[in-house]
Amino acid sequence: MSDDLISRKALLEELRGILNEPHNTMFLMGIGAAISIIEHRETSFDKEKVIEELISEASRWHESGVEFKDENEKGVAAGFRLATHIVERGGIE
Repeated sequence: MSDDLISRKALLEELRGILNEPHNTMFLMGIGAAISIIEHRETSFDKEKVIEELISEASRWHESGVEFKDENEKGVAAGFRLATHIVERGGIE
């Protein structure tokens, strides 16, 4: 099993869709329990927080590069901006 990230929202939508289909009661109770577990599970990755931190670092490095006329620091800022775009896409093209 890989250590990939999945969409909690998409998984919950799919499981809730199963609840609307005819199944035996025990199966539906199991799906309900799975939904509850997923809803209450702590996230391991907060995409918005990561993006916020990357933007903050990009800004800090850029401002320092401008202040000290340091092209290397401006390059670091560009790297953080690129990382921000990668995270925003979520690795999905």
